[in-house]
Amino acid sequence: EFRGHDVVRLNHVGDWGTQFGMLITFLREKAPEAIESEGEVDLGDLVEFYRQAKVRFDEDDDFKSRSRTAVVALQQGDEDSLR
Repeated sequence: EFRGHDVVRLNHVGDWGTQFGMLITFLREKAPEAIESEGEVDLGDLVEFYRQAKVRFDEDDDFKSRSRTAVVALQQGDEDSLR
């Protein structure tokens, strides 16, 4: 700005990394109510779901593949993934 350049100020809060794909995939399988209804889970629940999803991701190649696919869908703006 000082030198006359246009500046776009953005707040970057992270990426849509694999951890989001793991969590989405896990919730779809184990706790779909968390996706379908607001207020069904709290932050503490999500922490525990993430821990369980990470174990699955490390041990289950099919879950790993579906988690990665979920990330791509999320990045592409898939409505079901954005809920």
